[in-house]
Order: sequence, then structure tokens, then C-alpha cells
Amino acid sequence: MLPPKFFSRTVSPLGLWTGTNRKPVMSKKEKPSPLKKLLKAWTSAGPEDRQAFLDLVSAEVRARASAAPDPSGAEPIPDDAAALIANGRYLLPSTIERVEAVMRARKLSPSGVMAELGFSSRDASLTRALAMKAALRLSVIAALAEWLLAHEADG
Repeated sequence: MLPPKFFSRTVSPLGLWTGTNRKPVMSKKEKPSPLKKLLKAWTSAGPEDRQAFLDLVSAEVRARASAAPDPSGAEPIPDDAAALIANGRYLLPSTIERVEAVMRARKLSPSGVMAELGFSSRDASLTRALAMKAALRLSVIAALAEWLLAHEADG
């Protein structure tokens, strides 16, 4: 009998067609991470190449350090820490407590606060921000800061 052709089917001893001449399926190898590639290159590099790489990295670090802005001049911090109510678009935990205290004292719901701020009472963004620490629009944060100052003074 002639040997079967590549990708041809052959008949098994039981009379069934099988694909015995197919290419074996190879398991997929994991691609090496950039760190593993770097380590492999480092071990195979000579002393001159290693020193050149270290010089390049140290020069890059020095360049970034000199180009980095002065952290003290990045953003002025208000003298009154109570003026800070949010970090970006997220209310600080202390602000959430302050808002909830004013709401309890005045028997308001978050939708009532939104209406007092000049937004739609159907807007649930303040409810989500208080309950789930969701992000708020910057206009809501600015209005909330003024609202807190006005109503905490009434206290």
C-alpha cells in the first residue's frame, strides 16, 4: 500500500476515516514579556554594552529630573482646608459627611439639594456621588462648594 499523502485521510483498522497525517497541533508558547527580553539581552551583552546601557538610563533619569516641574509650584493649596471639597471630579469623604449633615439638618434629599443648586431635581448625579462615590460634573462641584459654605454657616 502506498503511504498516504499529506493531509489525506486514511482508513483505520476499524474501517473509519481518520486524519492521521495531519500536522501535530503545537501548544501556543507565551510571548516573552519585555522584562524577560531585557534580562535575556542583558545576560548575553558584553561589559561595554552593559555600561553603555547604564549610562543611557542614568542620563535619561537625569533629564527627566531636570525637566520635572517643581511640585511646590504645581497647584496652590488654599489656606482653608475646608475649601477643598473634591479631588478632581470625586467628592472627598469629609465633604460627603458635611453634605449629609446639612441634608439631615434641613431634611433635604439629594434631589432637593440639586434643585437648590440650580440643576434639575431629576438629576441623580449627586445621589450617585454620595452613595457610590461616583464622579460629578465640575459645575455641580463648584455650586456644591458655595452651597456648603452658605448652609454650614446657617448651621
